[in-house]
Amino acid sequence: MEQIIMILENKKLKYNTARDRILDAILSGGLAENLMLPSEQELGRRLGIGRNTVRTALRELEQDGIIIKQNGRPSRVNQAALRKQSAPLRHIAWVDTASITRVNPIYLEIFRSVSEAAVTRSVRLDYIHLSIEGLAENFFKRQMEYDGLILGEITRAFEKHLSEIKHPNCICVDCPHPGIPHCVKTDSYLGGQLAAQTLIESGYRCPAFIGYSETVTSYSPFQERLRGFQDYLAQAGFTLPSERILLMSCPDDEDRFSEFLKKNLPILKKADSLFVITDRFAVAAVYALPELGLRIPDNLAVIGFDGQTYSRFVSPVLTTIQQPVKEIGRKALEIVLNPAESASYPEIVQIPPVLQSGATVSAKKDKSSVLSNKTTKTRKGKQK
Repeated sequence: MEQIIMILENKKLKYNTARDRILDAILSGGLAENLMLPSEQELGRRLGIGRNTVRTALRELEQDGIIIKQNGRPSRVNQAALRKQSAPLRHIAWVDTASITRVNPIYLEIFRSVSEAAVTRSVRLDYIHLSIEGLAENFFKRQMEYDGLILGEITRAFEKHLSEIKHPNCICVDCPHPGIPHCVKTDSYLGGQLAAQTLIESGYRCPAFIGYSETVTSYSPFQERLRGFQDYLAQAGFTLPSERILLMSCPDDEDRFSEFLKKNLPILKKADSLFVITDRFAVAAVYALPELGLRIPDNLAVIGFDGQTYSRFVSPVLTTIQQPVKEIGRKALEIVLNPAESASYPEIVQIPPVLQSGATVSAKKDKSSVLSNKTTKTRKGKQK
C-alpha cells in the first residue's frame, strides 16, 4: 500500500484521469501478493478529488476486473485477473537501432527483464528496430500511438535522429542520451572500481586493460569503467601506465581479437592481471591466451564486465562485474508506466553492480610467503 501511496500525486484530477492514475500506480508497483489499495478517503486526499469521484473510478476498475472491492476494507488488486487480461492495459515500445551483428548483448538481457515484467502487468511490449530509414520515418510519425517508449541501444549513426523522438513519456536504459529525461543504468564507474578492488585484494599488482578507442565507439559506460578502474588503482597506490591500456581502434581488432592479443603479447606477459571492458572479449581472451602461452589465472588473471549468462559456461568460469539487468528492466518499466510521477525520478537512476566470482581470478600467493614455505620444508628435510 505504501508504494501505491508514494506513486499517487496531489493535484486536482477528473474522474477518468483518477482511474488512470490509480491504474498507473498499480501497474508500476511490484504487484506483491494481496496488494491492497489505500482507503477511499486516502485516495481522495492524495488525488485531490472528492470521495464520490474516487468511488466512481474504483467502480470502473472493479468492472474491468482489476480490483476487488471489499465491504468495510480497502480494495484489493486482482492479480489473477490482471494476468489474464485479453487486451493489454498499456502498450509501450522498446526502440533499438543497433545492427544485429554488432548488438551489445547487455541490451538483450535488459529487454528480457522488461518483457518478463511487462507480462505480469498485462502490458504489451513491441520491439521496434529502426535500422531502416523508411521504417524509422514512419515510426516517428506514429510514436504517439504508444503509452510510452523505452530506448535501448542507440548507435552513434542514429544519435542525430534522437531529436525526432517527441513522445513525452520516454526513457532510456544503460546509456544516457541528450533530450531523454531519464536513464536507468548500472554504475559503471563503481563497477570499474570493484574490478580494481577485486584484483588488488587477490594480490595482483600489475594490471593491464583492454577496451575501445573513442574513435570506434562513444559509448560512455566504457569510459566510466576505465576511469573507475584507474581511480581505484591510484587511491590504492598503484598505476595503470598508458602502455598497459590496450585499445581496439578499428573493427578488425574486434573481428580478429586473437590477432589483437598476439600483437600485444609482450605487454600482457609483463602484466599479472587483465581487466577486459566486456564479457564478450573477456571470454575470448580466456580461450585465446593459453594458445599464446599464458595460463589463466596462473600467468594472467582475467576479469570481465557485464555478467552475461554465457560467462558461467566458460572454462575456467569467468570472474566478472555483473550488471543488475533485472533491476534495471523493472525500474525502467516502473517509470514508463507512471508518467504522472516522471518528475519525481532523478534524471539518472544508477543501480550498483556486484562481483560475480569465478575461477579466472584467484588469490595470489605472496612471493615472500612462498619462499618462507620452501625454506621451512628444506629445514624439516635436513632435520630428518
